[in-house]
Amino acid sequence: MKDEPDIIKELRQQEKLGILKSRLVNIFDINEGQTTLFQTSSGTINVFEKPVKDDKKRSDTIDISKVKNIENRLIESDEKYKNIFNEISDLLIYLENDIILDINEKALEIIGLKKEKIVNKSFSVLNEIFSEIDMKKHLDAIKYANKGVKHPDYESIINSKVGTQHRYLFSTDCIKSKNEIKGIIIRGRDITKRQKAWEELVKLEEKYRILTETSADGVITIDPLGRLTYANPSFEKLLKRKKSKILATLFRDYLSEDSVYFFQQIFINVRQKDEKIENIELELIDNDDIAVPIEVNIAPFKKNQQFAGMVCTIRDITERRKIEDELKKSEKLKTEFMNIAAHELKSPVTPIKGYLDLIISDKDTSEKVRNWAKVSLRNSERLLNLVNDILDVSRLDTDTMRFEMEKIDTVKILDEIAEDMRPAIESKNLKLETKIPRDLPKIMGDKNRLPQVLKNLFVNAIKFTDTGSITLEAEKRENHIQISIKDTGIGIPKDELKKIFNKFYQAYTGDDRKNEGTGLGLFISKEIIQRHNGQIWVESEIGKGSNFFIKIPYLHQMVFNIKE
Repeated sequence: MKDEPDIIKELRQQEKLGILKSRLVNIFDINEGQTTLFQTSSGTINVFEKPVKDDKKRSDTIDISKVKNIENRLIESDEKYKNIFNEISDLLIYLENDIILDINEKALEIIGLKKEKIVNKSFSVLNEIFSEIDMKKHLDAIKYANKGVKHPDYESIINSKVGTQHRYLFSTDCIKSKNEIKGIIIRGRDITKRQKAWEELVKLEEKYRILTETSADGVITIDPLGRLTYANPSFEKLLKRKKSKILATLFRDYLSEDSVYFFQQIFINVRQKDEKIENIELELIDNDDIAVPIEVNIAPFKKNQQFAGMVCTIRDITERRKIEDELKKSEKLKTEFMNIAAHELKSPVTPIKGYLDLIISDKDTSEKVRNWAKVSLRNSERLLNLVNDILDVSRLDTDTMRFEMEKIDTVKILDEIAEDMRPAIESKNLKLETKIPRDLPKIMGDKNRLPQVLKNLFVNAIKFTDTGSITLEAEKRENHIQISIKDTGIGIPKDELKKIFNKFYQAYTGDDRKNEGTGLGLFISKEIIQRHNGQIWVESEIGKGSNFFIKIPYLHQMVFNIKE
C-alpha cells in the first residue's frame, strides 16, 4: 500500500485514530478493475481512477473534489451518529481491548466525572465508582467480548461522585468488521426504580404473607383443577393435617358428601362468572372424621388474563351454630310459653266478656252499673284481642296457623270491611272514602284472615288520624290486585318504615304516647299476606299521613303456598 495517495493515507490514519470509526468500514483497492473505491456503510464511492494505457505501468490520477466531498459527508455523518450516541438514555461506553475510546453524556452524568479523565484510559479508571466485586464483573465481560463470546447480562451498582447509588443492568456487544473485532460497546440500563418497585413488592408480599400466616381464619388457594396449592396454619389446625399432607390434594376430598356437590357448583360458577361468592356454608371432615361446619368466601384470581384458581377464606362456625341452636330453642320455648299463657288467659276472659254482655243487656241493670260494665267489657275485649294476637303469632311461628283457601269475591269483601269500619271512623268525625271498581277479579284466599289484615290496617289508620279522611282504594294491575288504605294522620318517620312490620315493634308517635298497642298487628298482617303469595308495604310522610299497600295475585295467576 506504499503507492497510495496522501489523501487515502490520511483517511486511513483518521480511521485508525477512531475519528471515522462510526462510519468508515474499509478502504481497499480493487486490483482487477480500473478504479480504486472508498467503501462506506452507505455504499461504495469512486475516489480516484487509475487509467490503463496498454500494458504500461498505471499512473495515478486523483479527483480532489470528490475526495473532499466524501470527507465532508463522512464528517457530517459522524457528527449525526455522535449526537445519537450522546442522546441515548442508556449508559454507553465504547472500548477497544480495555481502553475507553468514547463515553456518552448519560454515562458522564451518572458517573460524575469529566470526559477527559476517562477517554483513552483503561476501564480500570472507573474503579472509584464500582466496587471490587462489580469491577471484576465488568472486566470479565470485557475479556469475553474481546474473544467474541457473548457474556450474560449482569447487574452492578454505580456509586456516583455526588454520593448517589444507581443499580444498572449491563450488557456487552462486539463491533466486528470482516469477522474481526474492532471494539466493544458496554450498555447499561438503569433499573433503580424497577429494583425499588421489586423491593416494595417483596415487602408487600411479606406483609400479606404474615397476615395470612397469622390469620385466625383458614386461607387456601386452589388451582383450576381444584387442588390445594397453599394452606395457612389455621387451615392445617382446622383440618388436623400437616401442610405437606394437604398440598396437591383435592379440596373436595375434605368435604362431607352433602357439601361436595354444592362446592362443585360454586367452583363452576366462580370460574364462569369471574365473581366472588361470600358466606357459603359447607361441612368439613377433619382428620378425626368429625364434621366441622365452615363458612367460606371464594374469589377467583387470574394470571395473564386466564383463570388461575381461587382464594378461599374458611371460618369455623361451630360456636356460632351452637349459639344459633340455643337461640332457636329459646325462641321455641318463648313461643310455647306465649301459646300456653294466651290459652290460659283466654279461658277466663271469654266468660267474663259473656257475663258483661248480659249485665249490659239486662233491663233491670241500673245505668251506673251498666256504665261500669261497658268499661269492663271494652277492656276485656282489648285483653281478648291481645290474647288472640299472641295466639296468632304463636301459630305463625310454629307454622300451625290454618288457612282455608277458597275463591273470594274481592269487591264483596272490600265492601263489607268498609261498612264494618264505617261506624268507628265516623265516630271520630273522620270521612270514609272508597274507590272500589266493580269489575275486580276474584282471588284465592282465607275469607277470615284477609279481612283480619284489612281490619288491622283500618284500626291503625283510625288510631293515628284525628282529622281528615281514610280512603280504601283497589285497582286491577297487570297480574295482581292492589289494595291501599290511606289516612291523613300523623305519619311514620322514614327511618322506621321498614321496622314497623317487625314483631313487637311500635313506631314513635309523640311525646305523650297516647296510642296503645302490642306491636303485633302489622307483623301478623305481613305474615298472613305472605301466606297468600302477596306483598305488603307502606309509604308515609310525617304530618301528611300513611298509605298501606297490599298486592295479591289474581285467581288465575295464583301459585298456592298453603301451610296446613
